[in-house]
Amino acid sequence: MARRIFEIASEVFSRIPHARFAAVVAHGVENTQPNTEVQAFLQDTVQETVERFSGSDPKAHPAIAIWRETFRALGWSPSTYLSSVEALVRRSVKGNPPPHINPAVDLANAISLRYLVPIGAHDLASAPQGIDVRFADPALDRFLPLGSDEEECPSPGEIVYAHEHDIRTRRWVWRQSRTGLVTFSSRDILFPIDGFVDVTETAIREAAHALADMLTSLLGATVSIHWLTPDQRTVSE
Repeated sequence: MARRIFEIASEVFSRIPHARFAAVVAHGVENTQPNTEVQAFLQDTVQETVERFSGSDPKAHPAIAIWRETFRALGWSPSTYLSSVEALVRRSVKGNPPPHINPAVDLANAISLRYLVPIGAHDLASAPQGIDVRFADPALDRFLPLGSDEEECPSPGEIVYAHEHDIRTRRWVWRQSRTGLVTFSSRDILFPIDGFVDVTETAIREAAHALADMLTSLLGATVSIHWLTPDQRTVSE
């Protein structure tokens, strides 16, 4: 029987019909040891990002501006809640780039910076019922922030990544939970890539292929790529 890995709720597409998603599903990732090639790739991409945004404000770039516009339309302050890609760019430009975490996460961060699209990383072993992108249920959903032991309740109307009622990412692509993090022991990983028709759709496709190629060649993974649209909302395997 096929296992459901990832699903976008129809209500998300109803609210944001121009949203598009890619999902890179990787099995057997060799993630137990630091990988010098991956580390070098991340460092090079950070330097490229610094040069790319020299003398310019990241929020003016169309790939980042679209997230700010969308967050604003959803009632979220785009200055308070930065999309993950804008946060990565700003950290890099300010000389505080993402640290080396583990090869899989480092690859995701590097590809995110290179193609300017948000990329998540979720340990599938911690999500046997699959990951959903949906609107939050504040009465039932809970979120455990990084660096905290106190759970939070999501706000009404939030788009979240969730495993059942365990929120894995708040405000769509803003902040990830402590639960479901990819660690050195993670072997099976979902990498969702988020974007929008006509603005970053090409970028998410290119990013998905680049990430899949590097997961295969550098980390020995078996990889599949999936496209999620209003007509194809689920990934199963």
